[in-house]
Amino acid sequence: MAKKKQAPEMKLFITQSGGLFSEDDLKKYEIPQTNQIISEVKWGAEALPPPYDLSKLMAWLESNVTHNSCIRQKVQDSVGIGWHLEDVLDVESPDKEKKTLAEFFNKVNESEDIINVCKKVFLDYEACGNSYIEVVRGTASDPNSRAIKALYHVNATFVRWVNTYDKYLQQIGAKKVYFKLFGDERVMNKNTGKFESVSTPEDIANELIQIKQYTPRSYWYGLPEWLPALLAMYGSMKEQEYNLDFFTNYGVPAYAVVLSGITVKPEVEDSIKKYFETEVKANPHKTMVFGLPQGGEVRFEKLSVETKEASFRIYRRDNRDDILTAHHVPPYRVGIVQQGQLGGTIAGDVDRIYLDSVINPRQRDFEWLINQLIVKEAFGIMGWAFRFNDIDIDDRTKMSDIDSKYLSIGVLTPNEIRKRIGLATYTGGDTFYMMGNLIPVGGEATAIEVPIEEGKADIKDYISDLEIEYDEKSQPIEDYVNYLGQLIEKKGHYRARAMEPSKFREKTLALVPLSVEEGITAVVGKLKAEGEVKIQMFLFEKTKWTTEKIQEWLKEHKVKVVLFEEA
Repeated sequence: MAKKKQAPEMKLFITQSGGLFSEDDLKKYEIPQTNQIISEVKWGAEALPPPYDLSKLMAWLESNVTHNSCIRQKVQDSVGIGWHLEDVLDVESPDKEKKTLAEFFNKVNESEDIINVCKKVFLDYEACGNSYIEVVRGTASDPNSRAIKALYHVNATFVRWVNTYDKYLQQIGAKKVYFKLFGDERVMNKNTGKFESVSTPEDIANELIQIKQYTPRSYWYGLPEWLPALLAMYGSMKEQEYNLDFFTNYGVPAYAVVLSGITVKPEVEDSIKKYFETEVKANPHKTMVFGLPQGGEVRFEKLSVETKEASFRIYRRDNRDDILTAHHVPPYRVGIVQQGQLGGTIAGDVDRIYLDSVINPRQRDFEWLINQLIVKEAFGIMGWAFRFNDIDIDDRTKMSDIDSKYLSIGVLTPNEIRKRIGLATYTGGDTFYMMGNLIPVGGEATAIEVPIEEGKADIKDYISDLEIEYDEKSQPIEDYVNYLGQLIEKKGHYRARAMEPSKFREKTLALVPLSVEEGITAVVGKLKAEGEVKIQMFLFEKTKWTTEKIQEWLKEHKVKVVLFEEA
């Protein structure tokens, strides 16, 4: 008996979106991918190639959100906060020079100020390691004038060094424009790149200033510091592509309909497809009836689709952390909140490290360029320097508490605090105060004559004997502010301040008992200017003195105090 020929199995795939497809159908919808990237520019032999394709480096801004956020945050923190002019020398007419620079930087071209231009330049600097500023010289009446008329940003993607090493080439499509190096006084034709006389002023080539991140791979071009994170960004991109392809390309195959022992005619296959595409999609509870020949079988096999989301989340976070590390940017600066990982003190240290190691060096590089090439060489101004404003990383609540403490113990005046926080000073705000019943008597301490011990009736003789080498009875004060705070807290002494503590050298203040019996102690120290030993403050024991008695004692001994505080 001839063996019956087994009919082949046929698989149909039902998707979560309601479609039904055969294996051949699925192959039709495979997404082909190519590795080639078509560049907008075909550079000629005269252009020196950079180590990496700059357009590809720049394209990562559009492919990774963490990378994009880090770069744009560094741009804002470095050059986007604002600017000011700093007086660095005594010059004859500083106001006139300051006005000249201010007018120029407020409008460096017809539609931008210096900050707008620097933000674009700095974005290129961070994104591809190279950036360029176009310098336009000349005036309407004298096109050959060396005076700077305008500054522009030039997209670094389209700029290359020319192999003669004395000019730059900008090329977009088939159009080319040549630029001179900054400071080159020769006349060059911008259309040909030749140093020759030009008949029309519009054809005179402008100059370019290049700012680059150093790399040992090239003398002529820079590379960005985030390059080691390329693999992390590529991995994140592939993970996203995988998820998108998996979930959007006609849904996830949920079941396979396996027909075995049956020869399926085309019209039957079409009928099954139609049922799952229309009837099941419209009413998932409908029933389909199969009439099977003997030996035929229909199986519905649920496909095992393992969820990768948990592992993808870990992979995505690791890649994100690598990108943040490559950029040296704290997570919170780009909107990533990691609760419970940083305390207040550590967060403040992270801010300070970010400012000192990332932002300030970049500001210094750009400031040097602007000051050296624009302010000094172009404008000939030496008395003013361009400065970018810093980001504010101070804890205002903490600083307010510190200011309040220093004000209450006479370390700072109200005007000193107001200056620091940018407020105007006021008349009378230069007086030192302390908590309690404050009596600012005013004036500096004059000659003080106080009988101290037998044979030493003059306080000047007593302190001159000390010569800052205090005797055995003296007690050095290591931390004056802390010591004064303890005095206020214990409330055991009246305090009469003869001179401000800011006039004394650090680590020279000490306690010297003037009269143990009467309960008088002096705080003495060496002055910053003259180096003389003087009394800074008198302490009167509360159990032995009253306010009235102290005032009489001070008057009797001709002691002038700048501040008196009751215990």
